[in-house]
Amino acid sequence: MLSLTDCLDFIDLDHATVEVIAEHQHLPPVVAAELGNQLIGSARGIYRIHEMHRDLIARAAESGQLQREQSLRRIYAGFTRKYPMPRHL
Repeated sequence: MLSLTDCLDFIDLDHATVEVIAEHQHLPPVVAAELGNQLIGSARGIYRIHEMHRDLIARAAESGQLQREQSLRRIYAGFTRKYPMPRHL
């Protein structure tokens, strides 16, 4: 059985982004890693991961979790540098 670390070695997403996907989609991290790997294969999928990040940032802001919001913003900034928002879907 593969661990999350094993999965991360084979995909082009970092642990923090996989955790965002897992939290947003209510999935175990290993399953979220596989989903994330599939999503980064298309512009529509990359757009969906952007939406997941933004949703969690908005939830943290709405609930007054300032440190959580700032942490999510840093994670999102790293994701955005690697995978800019697609212009065309």
